[in-house]
Amino acid sequence: MSSNTECDGDVVRLTEEAGILTTDTILPLEASPRVTSNWVEFLVGDTDALPLRVFEILFTSSYLLWMGRCVMTWQEWLTGSGFHLTDTELTAMGYPAPFELLSGWGVLWLAAGIGFAGLAHIRNWGRRLALLALFASAVYVQGVDLMAAFSLNKLYVAIYGILLITPGFSRDAGTGRLRVSALAVRVIQATLILQYFASGLAKTFRGDWLKYSDVLYTQVQGVYRTDAAAWLLRVLPVSSWTGMQWMTLLFELEAPVLLCVRKLRFIALLIGISLHVMNALLMKDLIFFSAQMCTFYALFITAEEYRWAWGSLKRLVG
Repeated sequence: MSSNTECDGDVVRLTEEAGILTTDTILPLEASPRVTSNWVEFLVGDTDALPLRVFEILFTSSYLLWMGRCVMTWQEWLTGSGFHLTDTELTAMGYPAPFELLSGWGVLWLAAGIGFAGLAHIRNWGRRLALLALFASAVYVQGVDLMAAFSLNKLYVAIYGILLITPGFSRDAGTGRLRVSALAVRVIQATLILQYFASGLAKTFRGDWLKYSDVLYTQVQGVYRTDAAAWLLRVLPVSSWTGMQWMTLLFELEAPVLLCVRKLRFIALLIGISLHVMNALLMKDLIFFSAQMCTFYALFITAEEYRWAWGSLKRLVG
C-alpha cells in the first residue's frame, strides 16, 4: 500500500491506493488514528527501493570520483612526503589528533579497497559489508588530513553511516522488486533540505547577502575563479550576478517548500541542479561538491517516474 498525505490547515486529505480500491476522504486532523498511521508509514514503512538504489549508485560514483582526484596527489595527501599539521597544532585548534599516515603500499591497498567496495556497492554485492568499508574509508580520510577532507567528506561519513545502520533491502515476493524501509530515504532527504535552509539562514542573518548586491560578483573573483568565471565576469553585467545572488538565496530559503510539495519538485530539481552546475563551472574543484549534492535529488524522484522515464527511453531508442 502507498499513501500520500497532504495537510491544508486543520484538514488532512488521505488518498489510499490498494489494488483496485481507491478512497478519497476528508478527515479532521485530530479525528482519526489513521492520520498517525499514515505518517508512520510515510516515515518508516516499506517503500519501493528504486530511488534509494539510484541514489546509492550516484552517491558512491561521486565518492569514487572524489577519491580518484585525491589519489592523483597520493604522496602529498597520505604519506609523510606532504605537509600535515601535527598533533599539537590540531589539538591547539580544538581538533582531534590525526590518524597515522600510510606508506606507498598502504595507499595502494587503501585505493584498491575503496575501488572494490565502491564497485560492490554500485552492483549491490554484499551491500552491508561494502557500506562498512566505504564508511571506514571516509572516516580515515577525514581523520588523517582534516584540512584536505573538506565538508563534502563529512557528508560521505554521515550518509554512509546512515545507510549502514538503517534497515537493508528485501525483495517483494509478488513483483520481485526491491523494498526498503523509508527511514533512510526520509533522513537523507531531510539532510539535503536542512543543508539548504541552514545555508540560506546563515546568508540572511550572519552573512552579507542582504547587505550588498555584489556578494556573488566578488566571490567568483577570488582564488577559486575558473576560466569560465573569468570569461563570464567580462561579458555579463553586474546586475546579472545580483540576480543569481538573489535566486540562490531565495532557493535555499524556499527549499523546504519546493522539495516537500510534490507539484513543485520539478522546479526545485531544475533550479537546484542548475545552481550546482554553475558552481562547478565558476569555482575551482567545486565540481566534486556539486556532483555530490546533485546525487541527493535522485531521492525526490519516485519509482514510478523512474520506470516511466526508462520505458520512454527504451521506446525512443527502439
